[in-house]
Amino acid sequence: FGLLRAVLGLGMARRLSARQTLRVGRVTLGLAVLLPFGALAVRELLPVAPLFTFERSLVRYTAPLALPEARSSRVAVSGPVPEDAGVPDAVPAVALGLGVGAFGFLAWELRRYLRLLRGLEALPLLRRVGRVRVVLGDTAGGAFSVWFPGRGAWVVVPAGVLEDAEAFRLTVRHELQHHRQRDTVLAYARLGFDSAFFWNPFARLFSRWLADCQEFACDEALVTGPRVPAEAYARCLLQASLRVPGALSLPAGVTGMSHPTVRRIHMLFEPRPRRSGRALGLVFSLTLVLAPLALWAQGAVRGRAVSLTEARALAAAGQKEGDLPVVVDAAVVAQLNRFVTTPKGRDFMRKALVNLAVHREALAGTLRSKSLPEGLLAVAMVESAVSNLPETSREPSLAPGQRGAGVWMFIPETARRFGLKVEAGNDERLDVARETEAAAALFQALHARYGGDWRLALAAYNQGEGVVDRVLKETGVRDVSELTRTGKLNDYTSTVQAAVLLLRNPHLLD
Repeated sequence: FGLLRAVLGLGMARRLSARQTLRVGRVTLGLAVLLPFGALAVRELLPVAPLFTFERSLVRYTAPLALPEARSSRVAVSGPVPEDAGVPDAVPAVALGLGVGAFGFLAWELRRYLRLLRGLEALPLLRRVGRVRVVLGDTAGGAFSVWFPGRGAWVVVPAGVLEDAEAFRLTVRHELQHHRQRDTVLAYARLGFDSAFFWNPFARLFSRWLADCQEFACDEALVTGPRVPAEAYARCLLQASLRVPGALSLPAGVTGMSHPTVRRIHMLFEPRPRRSGRALGLVFSLTLVLAPLALWAQGAVRGRAVSLTEARALAAAGQKEGDLPVVVDAAVVAQLNRFVTTPKGRDFMRKALVNLAVHREALAGTLRSKSLPEGLLAVAMVESAVSNLPETSREPSLAPGQRGAGVWMFIPETARRFGLKVEAGNDERLDVARETEAAAALFQALHARYGGDWRLALAAYNQGEGVVDRVLKETGVRDVSELTRTGKLNDYTSTVQAAVLLLRNPHLLD
């Protein structure tokens, strides 16, 4: 609205007729409402800079991570980040309040419409003009026009104009023009717009400005014809403004007396441009400005959120032969966006990447010596933020289930099975070198057990081989995406795979 008014104020208003200005205003309003949805569709279909570039997304496994110091989170979190992590509690309440307010505003205005309809049916009929009923209204009131779906169109003329035949004729012509240019039909679109954005003062200003434009367009349409002299029409407008000094109290969208009268009278005697190319050019120019603004605004609203298309592009660009494969599905994208868009997720992953810079060579060297993919470092990121934590630590972990100890978060039973001592005075789970050797052996065993399927191996790392074996036997399904979607397996595999994408694309946390 500000952009349109600025363009018109810089001289374009003198180059457009009132009817062209009205059309430009309506198209601009339509662009403002619809372009964000178009931007959303485009954003989902195409990876959009500056979220990532393929050059930045390529893995540099041997390069040290240079990240700012992570802010340590002291809040105890057991299990995965909750669905609403990082979302202020007030956001759902505000959204609900706006929805209730919009519904209440719409219900109130529709109630006023129904009351208006009952009042119109009781007014005396003066004449019919086609399907339009011209009725006699209150003496002190103003003229207005309205259309009710299925009930017909109406023109209400105040009793005060009956004394002046010319004023009566021009008043009826003016209100009929509102029906001709579909103002009374489009009033319902304005009603919906006003209801949806009742809380936005700029939307209300835009709506009132369009109402004024409708009056200007009607005035112009009448005086450009041979039957309505500009002087007589100006006199009629002046009399109407004296009779109704303020705007009518009508339901939102119903056409009625609009001010300023002086501006309307001046417009009657001004030259009227007729070239439609200027209006089309202005609409095209506004579209060229608003379209990228809508894309930018949509991206700003989403914050750092990554779409499914972008995540798949990141996975494909960063995949290295022999490394841990990433199968991107909706669950992986959801976990990735919790890391990227929520304060808790960002803090945890920044801390994990900073800690990984310290321990990376020791951990990755052991994995390489066992011919294991380096992407398994993401398991340590999810389990402990690559922190060597005792079992009693209150530091957060993103892994669901029983809490363990060390970088790889071994529980006592599994640690002992792979040769680690877990005693009161000697807990080898806190020996990073010994624990990493045990983790590598566990990964090898799980990878072989599930026929080379790393996703099933990751699921078993968290939930245990017994749970995974039972699920496979009961369902006959080996697709982890489907098993996660149906709740047969938890989202641990999706969380680790999202962490792999962050491991390869740390700039997503910038």
